[in-house]
Amino acid sequence: MQKGDFIKIDFIGRVSATGEIFDLTVEEVAMKERAYNERQKYGPVLVIIGANMVVPGVEKQLENMEPGQEGDFQLKPDEAFGRREPGLIKIMPRSSFISQKIEPVPGIFVNINGQQAKIQNVTGGRIRVDFNHPLAGKDLDYWVKIAEARALMEYYGIQAEVSLEGPRLSVRTKKAMPDLVRGLVEEKFKEWVAEIKEIEFSTEEKAEDRPGESKNQDEQQAQDAAPDASA
Repeated sequence: MQKGDFIKIDFIGRVSATGEIFDLTVEEVAMKERAYNERQKYGPVLVIIGANMVVPGVEKQLENMEPGQEGDFQLKPDEAFGRREPGLIKIMPRSSFISQKIEPVPGIFVNINGQQAKIQNVTGGRIRVDFNHPLAGKDLDYWVKIAEARALMEYYGIQAEVSLEGPRLSVRTKKAMPDLVRGLVEEKFKEWVAEIKEIEFSTEEKAEDRPGESKNQDEQQAQDAAPDASA
């Protein structure tokens, strides 16, 4: 796999020390191990290589895998959700919770000013809160399988050769793309792959072979190239 590839993966994530499942996509395993959540949608999930949609250690493994391949591996905290930071454990007044209509109870997770935190202890008017990620500081075991893979341009139904050298991306298509389509593709590349700073488009089609295209044709092709919002 390489940056810009769209893949769908199945995975099971466990805490190494206990074997507890913290996340997964395989419904039968969820039911077998009593981790089933009726509100969760099971099945392969979309990941774009290079878009930081998974923790660094998982992405590194995916880059070295092929479609249909599966594997087991363990990640240290630095490759997963980071180390626990003592500075993220804070003492807050009860009034901070009351103003947000939150009843502070030890062990529950709350959202404070857009950040998730766990209440560790309640003593009178003082509340000890942990803003570390729940999996910070933990070794994690993963099983991952690449269920499906296709290059980003294939996702848009465009035949092209794509290469990435540092921050520069080169896209060479068999046929010239309308300006609206090219603009959409450029926008999505930069949105999904943060490392890309410059994109160069080229085509095998000669200028004299390109048919005239109206504005309406451009707009229609742009709509056809747009991804399904439900994906």
